[in-house]
Amino acid sequence: MNINQRTPYHLFCFVYLGFAQLSNENLSEKVMEEIERKVALWMNVNPNNIVEFNRILHESSDWYNSLKSENRLETVLEIAKSIKNIEGFTMENRKAFLSDIRDIAVADGRFSSAEKQMHDIIGRELGINIMTSEKTIKKKLGY
Repeated sequence: MNINQRTPYHLFCFVYLGFAQLSNENLSEKVMEEIERKVALWMNVNPNNIVEFNRILHESSDWYNSLKSENRLETVLEIAKSIKNIEGFTMENRKAFLSDIRDIAVADGRFSSAEKQMHDIIGRELGINIMTSEKTIKKKLGY
């Protein structure tokens, strides 16, 4: 996928996938369903754009999986930071996006400390100062 072909929906899906994988190595079916649900809501999926929706999920997953493991966290954070610069993407939109991250984290019934730390880091990249983790984050997350 060409960088010029990436839509905001690709960016959202990429960050959702990265968050889920980097904070919890095993992606459960519930987590994947929640990611799909969140992207579908942003896209207002209907019969007219279901093919585009499926293409975006597939391309975003391929993009994420094409990265070397050691580059994934940095790239996810770069993309999260770029989301705040999407034209017309307001602070309320960014808060809704971060809320989606929490929903994805708890889709499997728990909100682990790794998920909380990653949530807070993404929040900072979005320009939202929030602290859900119990400690200051100083180490690199990811597997």
